[in-house]
Amino acid sequence: MSSTYDNPSATAPADTSPAVRLIQMVQGYQVTQVVGTVARLGLADRLITGPKSSAELTRATGADPDGLVRLLRAAATVGLITEAEPDRFGLTPLGACLATHAQPVSLRDFAIAVGAPGHWLPCGRMFDAVMNGRSATATALGMGLWDYYRENPEEGATFARAMGSLSASIAIDIAACYDVTRFSRIVDIGASQGILLASLLEAAPQATGTLFDRPEMITQARAVITARGLAERVELVGGDFLTEVPPGGDLYVLKSVLHDWDDDHAQRILANCHRAARPGSTLLVVEGVVPTEPSPLHLMNLLMLVQVGGRERTHEQHQALLEAAGYRLERVILPQPGAYPGWSLLEAHRR
Repeated sequence: MSSTYDNPSATAPADTSPAVRLIQMVQGYQVTQVVGTVARLGLADRLITGPKSSAELTRATGADPDGLVRLLRAAATVGLITEAEPDRFGLTPLGACLATHAQPVSLRDFAIAVGAPGHWLPCGRMFDAVMNGRSATATALGMGLWDYYRENPEEGATFARAMGSLSASIAIDIAACYDVTRFSRIVDIGASQGILLASLLEAAPQATGTLFDRPEMITQARAVITARGLAERVELVGGDFLTEVPPGGDLYVLKSVLHDWDDDHAQRILANCHRAARPGSTLLVVEGVVPTEPSPLHLMNLLMLVQVGGRERTHEQHQALLEAAGYRLERVILPQPGAYPGWSLLEAHRR
């Protein structure tokens, strides 16, 4: 392996040559697996109380002693772990984000999910997706992504928890910039485990809610809603938002849903929301708004093509979709970036 491999988690020094920087980028896939493996082994939880030797960590994880030492030093190279003295490993603030109870949000499940086959293998076929303009997931996994997670429930549950962790962070940001106290019935479409809906209902104590997602998600969602003390205020409904969504809400929420779909399917989802919603109701779309300048959203836009055949959208593309479904885009709110930057609130009213 090239000795030019520097810390890819850090900004390259100004005098780093283009060749060295490019080598770091090309080798970036290794860093994903280092972070994911550290997360899977629970090393952050084991080091959160203080430094430990490799022997202690070997006994705790059951890993091969030599393999674990190699991982620990690779993790130190990318800034997750420290080795202040020989064979004594500690945790950095960056690595602490992988702890199960990290604040304000744990990224452990996110790291595991991104490094797992459902996310990882389709990205290896990015060239194919770019050449033919179609998702590479069916070729890489033998089926679509949601079918894959249904067939691999443990991996699917990790992915759902990862999205729930990001939703918890986003919910904090929403509460800081958007008033939900004026609504009486909040319907969260594609709500996954219900983290966002629970936070919205806690901010609007007078409101009730409907959690809507695939039937296999309802058991996970029920546990979250019950743990938050909201079981009496939330109706749990399983179904398919491409067919219909629950009626009667004055606020419908779509977080990270439309970007999973091409325009035709996104149009169907919006039309179903419009059909079910009260006259004059509000639709809150939580998505990225793609700028023309360089942005992480361009990476996400490519990922949506590779994984699910969806897309991130520009302001004009969001507006066109909403207007075609009978909504008027009122405003776009750009919150202060939290743990998951790049998203916006698009508030639309049902005509």
